[in-house]
Amino acid sequence: DPSYVLDGDRADPLPVVVEAGEGAPDGARLVPVYDVRASAGHGALVESEDYAAYSVAFPPNYLKKLTRADPRDLAIISVKGDSMEPTLHDDDIVMLDMSKTSTTFDGLFVLRFGDTLHVKRIARSARKDHILVLSDNRELYPPQEMPGHEVEIVGKVIWVGGKV
Repeated sequence: DPSYVLDGDRADPLPVVVEAGEGAPDGARLVPVYDVRASAGHGALVESEDYAAYSVAFPPNYLKKLTRADPRDLAIISVKGDSMEPTLHDDDIVMLDMSKTSTTFDGLFVLRFGDTLHVKRIARSARKDHILVLSDNRELYPPQEMPGHEVEIVGKVIWVGGKV
């Protein structure tokens, strides 16, 4: 919003951190931030993903620009590793739409293989009932073809934030 730069007046408030158990500011939508890391590498063990460390309160109009998903289907987690560089970097955070769990379309997803979470691209495989699991840093991490039943789609990555 140019008015914010020119005179400090902002039409839409910025997202704010809300401690666990506290309510959302007026009209805002809470998105929980989990103390979980999805590996952009060889895998990250998931201790517990039921605990939201805190939430981020997004203005409703901001979320509407990102997604049509219900805010209850959204979550924010951290990324660990270098396999998705240059798209995602170590310690970036990503917002997931957990209502998007189909392997019938390509995209950037958080996946679970066994006890580990990964953030990867998926694509259709030429083999029936298989998917391709792709890293953006393909020099270090070659594509993997996996049976679809061995991969749980946690959610589609719809937003990324990180350090400059």
